[in-house]
Amino acid sequence: MRNRLLPILLCTLALLAPRALVAQRTAPLEGFVASVARMWAAGDAGGITGLAPADGRIVLDLGNGQAGAVEARHVAAALRELFRDRSTVSVRPTQVTIAGGQPLSGFGELSWTSRPRGVSDSETQSVYVGAVWEGGAWRVRELRVLR
Repeated sequence: MRNRLLPILLCTLALLAPRALVAQRTAPLEGFVASVARMWAAGDAGGITGLAPADGRIVLDLGNGQAGAVEARHVAAALRELFRDRSTVSVRPTQVTIAGGQPLSGFGELSWTSRPRGVSDSETQSVYVGAVWEGGAWRVRELRVLR
């Protein structure tokens, strides 16, 4: 039985080692997603788009049928309009996952409770935050409001 466990143990360690090395080289994705959640709650479109990758493009889908990779300044304008039309009740990170790959990527999900300005009923939506590790920091590669 000992002879059977050793190969399984070695294989398990071999699979976990790359994740441990990646975790040592990168800042925690959880902290990054929490920062994005704070900016989203504050309606800080400039802060969010300031986290764009070097190419300045973010895939944006606000659930209105128009999605695509656009320049950060266009993302900022769309987010300002979204935040202007809605009053945020709360934002909290609900999920964070490292996906792997080169460059390293991952994603987080935010639970966003908001209401249209002047309306008392609130609704909760998920906000998908796609991230890529670039230049020694996490960057926002994708934002999707899932309705």
